[in-house]
This record gives sequence, structure tokens and C-alpha cells, in this order.
Amino acid sequence: MKPGSAAAGESARRLWAGAGATSETPEAIAAAAERLGTQLRRGLGRWIGTDGYYTLLERAAAATKAAHPTLNPVSYFRDGAPVTLAAVRAHGARAVVDGLVALLAQLIELLGRIIGDEMARRLVEQAGNPGSRSGSRTKSTGEAP
Repeated sequence: MKPGSAAAGESARRLWAGAGATSETPEAIAAAAERLGTQLRRGLGRWIGTDGYYTLLERAAAATKAAHPTLNPVSYFRDGAPVTLAAVRAHGARAVVDGLVALLAQLIELLGRIIGDEMARRLVEQAGNPGSRSGSRTKSTGEAP
């Protein structure tokens, strides 16, 4: 396991926790995934462009699918393709959430190869949860994300 993997996984779990799933019902999981996907698309799209975001996302999805086959019918946070309730109902909330967290961690890992692990974690957390403490700290100190 790469040294940044544990940190990327922890960042992914924090990001999912901040997504606002109020319960583990299929509706709550799908709504939280859609919210998080929208935030990531907008936030990361500003920094790496829409094409860069989708390329990174597709690579993360390809690397994650084998270990998390529940993600196959899921949108991978793509615009216009919401997470379906059917996927959560068919595979269970926990399996889908585990897959989404693994996808987020892989996305952070891949981005970290380009800009560094620390910067990738901060950027993805800020993009996915704009109201997070790291996002507020970045704005108030004038540092780059």
C-alpha cells in the first residue's frame, strides 16, 4: 500500500461523512452521492477543468470497479447521471457507500500523483465540502487549496 493511501482513505471517509446522508436509506444515500458529485464536479472542475475531472474520475472508476462491483450501475459522480436508487436497493447501502468511499480515495490518490498527496487531499476535501474547515482556513489565510 502506498504511504498516502491511508490518508486518502481517511479523507474520503470524512468527505462522505460531510455529504449529509442523514440515514442509510436508499433515498438518503442516493441524494448524498448526488450532492457530493455536484460539489466535486463544480469544485474540481474549476481547478482541473471539466475534461480533466472526467478523465480523473474515469481512471478512478476503472481502478475501483473490480474491488467494488456495486459501482458498475452507479454514476461515478458524472453530470446528468444520478446515482440510482435501484443500485442502492439492489446492493445495499453499506456496499454502495463502501464503493463510493473507495472511489473517492482512488480519485485523491490519482490526483496526488500529479499535484502531491497533501494538496490532493486538501483540494478534493475543499471541492467536495465547500463549508469544511479546510476550505474556510484556505480562504481566510489566502493560501492556495
